[in-house]
Amino acid sequence: MSASDQRITEIVDGVRTRLGALQDCVAALGVVSGAATSPDGLVRAEVDGNGALTRLWLDEALNGLHARDVAASILATTHEAARAAAAERARLLGELRGALG
Repeated sequence: MSASDQRITEIVDGVRTRLGALQDCVAALGVVSGAATSPDGLVRAEVDGNGALTRLWLDEALNGLHARDVAASILATTHEAARAAAAERARLLGELRGALG
């Protein structure tokens, strides 16, 4: 194998490795989600990788609370779940940058 053939083989192998890293990242990004539970344990929220609410659990003990307090807890918990999903997306994209760099 000539030096130029060897160099082409190295380039192709590098491209395949980078393509594999990109495919892995895209697959992982497709299943990113986030979850959070309120400090009092009465609200649990799950979001998808874009931060959209996908599941919400409300404890029956919330019935005795003012609607404003319940809403605030739901929003704060959902925000925390979205933050967790965003952090996971950022981690995955950071790994991809490292693999492509």
